[in-house]
Amino acid sequence: MILIPILIFLAMIVAKSQKGLFASFLVVVATKSIIDAFWDYKFGPLSMMAIQGVLIPILYYKVILDRKKVPQDWMRTANIYFIALSFGIIWAILIKPINFVDFLILNINIYIGFILIPLLVYDKKRLKQLLLAVMICGIFPIMVSIFQLQTGIVFQERETVGLTRFVGFYHDAFPVRFYGLMTLFAIILYQTTFKIKNIFLNVFMLFMGIGAIVSIYAVYSKAAVGILVAWILVMLLFSKSKVKQSFSIFIGLLGIFIVFGDAVSANIEQLFSKEVGYQTGEVQDAKYTLAGRGYIWEKYWDFWTGEQTFFFQWFGDGVDRPAHNEFLRVLMLNGIIGFMFLIIFLFKSIINVFKVHKTIRMFAIMLLVMYFADSLGLAPGSYYYYNILVWGIFGTLLLRPDIFIKEK
Repeated sequence: MILIPILIFLAMIVAKSQKGLFASFLVVVATKSIIDAFWDYKFGPLSMMAIQGVLIPILYYKVILDRKKVPQDWMRTANIYFIALSFGIIWAILIKPINFVDFLILNINIYIGFILIPLLVYDKKRLKQLLLAVMICGIFPIMVSIFQLQTGIVFQERETVGLTRFVGFYHDAFPVRFYGLMTLFAIILYQTTFKIKNIFLNVFMLFMGIGAIVSIYAVYSKAAVGILVAWILVMLLFSKSKVKQSFSIFIGLLGIFIVFGDAVSANIEQLFSKEVGYQTGEVQDAKYTLAGRGYIWEKYWDFWTGEQTFFFQWFGDGVDRPAHNEFLRVLMLNGIIGFMFLIIFLFKSIINVFKVHKTIRMFAIMLLVMYFADSLGLAPGSYYYYNILVWGIFGTLLLRPDIFIKEK
């Protein structure tokens, strides 16, 4: 099995040497969901995901050298985010030097993410190829989800409020819902930007859209439901083709109800049972909601306020804790200073949304909404590919609006 990621790494290298940086990057995008399935396979001390994290800066170092081609304001945004994620990691050298190397590689990859797609995707042809690669990436987790739902086979035992989460070969639900959401995003962006004449491509996107919604549903993620609802509202408010977008959403949701029937409403009700119970008074403690994250947040907050030293409160202690909240994680890892940079980054991102051309601003809002939702319950700064895709596409929307103009 370990041969599969090795072959993908070789494909990245060969594609770069034979076809160039963009071809190599398309290999990364199209196969990332497969690489992530090997999260527990290691080559020496490095996981398969870590090896790819090392390869990306090596293969795409020229992108960093070309960063002067990117407008300074966008690079300032990248610098602010890099500082927010890296300010306190220097202390990791004193505790566990290998962690410092991990942090550094992770954050360099995230920094590259702000430059990679805006520099490589400079025309409609490349945009079309990138969006198709994102959709192709979604095939593997979608097919695994459908297989699990049909057979009842569970590869990783994961549960939430009594529901079995069909996470496939992944460590948790995050990769499945992320690839599902990005598949939907790529389909909507593709249909908005390009005139599709090929009936097979239309059918492919239809089935991929329905499959993505099914796979997202099957991991029973509150955040995913929240993001989908927020995206629907954004599309209805900002999309020029409200009827078309609404119809696409309706078809996807109809597909779920046709396949699962009444079980959908029952499972969604069970998924939010703690939150509903808190509102009705059946659940007394709010910390039981959001999968018990309140207890985790309280534990780390009490440590930071009561036990952490004044110095480490300001400058961070270089320890990455599973806080299930990006703001709290950054506060503890990089201190008040790192946290302040993260807040500045968020404000700059909101300002940048309004700098995106109004015809495509909807997509920038969708990406920012997803990032903010994930920051509340997860740690987006711990996943380099998440940032490469989210901020790479966001930056392209901001810097190259002309390639998103609808074809006549």
